[in-house]
Parts: sequence; structure tokens; C-alpha cells
Amino acid sequence: MVSAPPAQHRITTPEVLAADARWDGAPAPAPRPLDLIYLIPHHNLTGGLKILLEHIRRLRARGHRVRAAYRGRARRAIPEWSDVETDGEIVHPPERSIGPALRGADAAVIGWYQWLFDAAGATVPLVYFEQGHETLFGDVRDDEAGRAVQAQFDAAMRLPVPIASVSEHVAGVLRRDYGRRTVVWPNGIDLTRFQPDGHLDGLQPGRKVLLVGNAALPFKAFRTALEALATAWNAGSRFEVTWVSQAAVEVGGIPFPLRNVVSPPQHELPAIYRSHDLFLFTSRYEAFPLPPIEAMASGVPVVATQCGGIATYALAGHDAVLCPVGDVGSLAKAIRRVLADPAAARLLSLRGRAAAERFSWDAALSTVERTLRQVISRPPPGPEGRP
Repeated sequence: MVSAPPAQHRITTPEVLAADARWDGAPAPAPRPLDLIYLIPHHNLTGGLKILLEHIRRLRARGHRVRAAYRGRARRAIPEWSDVETDGEIVHPPERSIGPALRGADAAVIGWYQWLFDAAGATVPLVYFEQGHETLFGDVRDDEAGRAVQAQFDAAMRLPVPIASVSEHVAGVLRRDYGRRTVVWPNGIDLTRFQPDGHLDGLQPGRKVLLVGNAALPFKAFRTALEALATAWNAGSRFEVTWVSQAAVEVGGIPFPLRNVVSPPQHELPAIYRSHDLFLFTSRYEAFPLPPIEAMASGVPVVATQCGGIATYALAGHDAVLCPVGDVGSLAKAIRRVLADPAAARLLSLRGRAAAERFSWDAALSTVERTLRQVISRPPPGPEGRP
């Protein structure tokens, strides 16, 4: 892991300042249905992509026309694992610029920083939605390839495209390291799908622990989770663990039973959460992690690391137990306490649900709508649109 970009990477060009000035709180024009295109970055099952797809679903439900664009070799722009419907899909060959395909839309939302270089020349207003790419946090290899990735990300942040951040944590990093002023588009949670079932009301010690995430991503730090669970087991706790992952995981040398659920259908996730007594999350850093808030909305007590963006919705010691990053001993102690104390688990369940209820999709999409209208209503930066 390398340090954050040095001060000379901060951005002061007039074009970028003009782009950021779009978030000045000016009133948006009178509401009308918008014609939007969302640029889908990949087809992997990730939290960031789930959020982009949920934007499409819910903006369409609000009466807007929303299309999806994908640049690559695929049959569809929308991944096969999603049930999201659109008003049209654009699959663009990777060797051709995506810019011309965006013509006619009111605005396009970009979900991947590398697409900024191709789409920056488009004639429609653009918004880049930063959801916490590893490079933003300086998490790249300290070699020539890693430095090239960092340089490309730095260059993308210099482009005069307005940026939306998924959390105040991400907005703070962009402000500190790049001098960018961004609007915050917080995630929402489907509170009707993810909801408690009351199974913690019986005041019995818990026995089921849940992990969710991709073992191939080092920053998720699942080795820390396994070590903490082993430490808790060796100290006398007894439990069974379920790990929901995108691909099969092979774990050896652990003293506790572990069941691996690989890529379950998305509609089964709420029931999986509800069938567990504790959710464990041990990332080194996050922008706005989805699994902990999904667990909280489901009434499942959360033990997690203080990984940055989780503070958007979780208050340490109140509605979640938050431990220092990498602190196996603190995590193991928290696991043992929550599983052994039904009253404490029940309180975390109630408070966690209340915290999640602050993040309805209605509020989240109202912010997205308002700022999209704002960026559409103002001239683009550059020689002709510069204030």
C-alpha cells in the first residue's frame, strides 16, 4: 500500500473549478422527466455495481427514461445476474469511443474512472460517481504497474467532469488529495426487503456468524476475520460460520465449522442475513460498505472494523461494535460478547435497524435527481461555458 497522492496532484485549473462549481446549491429547473444513460463499468457482482443498477431501477420508477451502456464484448449492457430493466441497452465495441453513443441524452453517469478519458469529449453533461476505488485510498502495488495505475487515476481526477461521492468519507479524500469539490450521493437500502424477523427476541445465546464478500480482494481482510473467529473459538465460544462469496473459497486449518454459499440469487440475500445472529466485517478501508448496513437493516448485530465509510451510518458502541482495523483480539472479544449476551445483541439489533432506516432510497434518489438537474441546467466548463 502506498501513500496518498502528493500535494502537486491537487487540481486548480479553471475548467475543473468550473465543473465543481456546479454543486453551488443553485436551484434546479422545473421538474420534467430526464433522459439518462448509466455507463456500466463491468459485470462483476459488486456492491458498487448493485448501486448503479438500483439507480436505474428507481429512477425509472420515478418516471425518467434511463438507458444502460456497456463498452466491451457482451450480449447485454446489464449483467445476467441482475433483474433490472432499462429503457434501452447500448453495447459498444471496446475499440470505439463511447462518446457518440451518448448523444441525445440529458446526462450520462459514469461509474468507472477509466471511462472518463473516453467520455470526457461527449457533448452531453457528465457526472462521475466515485464509490471508493482502491486507488483513491492509495492501495496500489509499489511497482511500475501500480504507479501507472495511480497516475491514470490522478489524471482522471484532473478532468473537468463533476464528481459525486458515495459518502462524506470519500468526499473528504477527494477534497484533501485532489482539491475536488464533490456532491454526496449516499447509498440507499431497500428497507422492505432487508428487515428483521424477530428471531433475536427469544433471548438465547447466538451461534450463527455471517461473512459476506469477495475473498480475492485483499482490502476486505478476510484473513483477519478468520483469525478473529478462531481466537474466539479457542477462547471457548461455539458457533458456525456462513461465508457468502462470489467464488468458492477454500479455507483450511480453522477450528470452527464453515459453510460457503457461492453467488446466491440476489433475492435470497435478505433471508440469509436474517438467519444469522452476528455479522462480521473486517475491511481495511471502505467508502460506503453495503453488507454491514444490509445486516443492520435485517436486525443482525454487526461487529466490524473502523474502516472509514462505515461511520456514515454506524456509531461505535451504539448501533454496532467497531474495532480498530486489523485488531484480531478486539474483534474476537466483540464476537464472544455479542454471541454470549442476548440482551446486548437484541439492543444492537434494534438500534442497527433504526440507523439503517435513515438511508431510504427515496431520500437517496431525491438527491441524485436534484443534482443531475443542476448539472444539466448549467453550461459545461471550457472556452465557451466558462463562467
